[in-house]
Amino acid sequence: MKNNLLHKLLLALFDNLIWIIIAVAIIIFSLLSDKFFTIFNLVNIIPRVAAIGLLIIGQSFTMITGNFDLSSESNVGFTAMIAGLLLATSENGGLGLMWPTAVVIPIMLLAGSLVGVINGLLVTKLKVNNLIVTIAMLMILRGVIYIINPGVSATKFPGSYNWLGSGTLFKIPYEGKLVSFPVSALFVLITFLVAFVITRYREFGRNMYAVGANRNAAEAAGIQSNKIILTVYIISGFCAALAGLLTSGRMDTATPRTGADWIFQVQAASIIGGISLIGGRGNMIGAMGGMLLWGIIDTGLNLMMVDPLLIDLLRGLLLLFAILLDTYKVRYLHSLAVNEALSDTKIGLKHKKLIYE
Repeated sequence: MKNNLLHKLLLALFDNLIWIIIAVAIIIFSLLSDKFFTIFNLVNIIPRVAAIGLLIIGQSFTMITGNFDLSSESNVGFTAMIAGLLLATSENGGLGLMWPTAVVIPIMLLAGSLVGVINGLLVTKLKVNNLIVTIAMLMILRGVIYIINPGVSATKFPGSYNWLGSGTLFKIPYEGKLVSFPVSALFVLITFLVAFVITRYREFGRNMYAVGANRNAAEAAGIQSNKIILTVYIISGFCAALAGLLTSGRMDTATPRTGADWIFQVQAASIIGGISLIGGRGNMIGAMGGMLLWGIIDTGLNLMMVDPLLIDLLRGLLLLFAILLDTYKVRYLHSLAVNEALSDTKIGLKHKKLIYE
């Protein structure tokens, strides 16, 4: 009885650890900086990482199926540059076409999704390792960006394009100043909610977990694993395009370096949010917590004016911690499953070794 209670407590701790870490991080940064726990700072934490949050959603979908999409950071820059070239004047780094926003946004979303289609087909049809495929695509897309716009930034986009990334929902007076609530914060939270509903309550979401947990068993049950994997790569590409829209709209610019060096931040946030490296486990609420934690840490360290090199070191340590945490969790769950499977058989467990009675 006590062991069952202990197991339940440990599982609950694993599933909710991200929120404990978030609470600790908020307390620490509030003590270290009097500027951190203010409404002006708090409302801007999510917009700082909204684009990364969209990549976390796409990455979580692929990881749940037991795959990875390491190309998403370059897909952000690729789609943002496509939009910049079509929107900006020739003087501002564009092609001078100045197409309307209503035309450009669907084009960039389609381009991002097409990258997902290519990744998915290479993984499912040609059976190429997903890490190799997406690393290659990461390099290809970054090279394409430099080819189509070598070292030049496209900037000064229409307000209608920038609205999602830098627009304001409403403003409220506070201490003689106006506090703006960004559109991007609401948008990314709604997107996480949609992702949560899909993964938790829809058949497609249940099939994702089944494929990630045991692909052979899922296929034996009639689930078309290739179709599921292809779809999650398309979703990941679509989310990358949305991230490109958000970040270029927020900065009012698209550069060849847009989205660069984001992927390991995305990986760390996803894993520490509870998405398993081996697939079949995790939820989108925890992944959203990973996004929030990353935003809190990034904001707090910048307020304290920590050296950027030290920030990279801390990010690396956070990624290592997330991987170690996931490794321990997987081992614990495996041990739990073995104990449960053998509890009613003639085989016993003693000192973590199998023995026969």
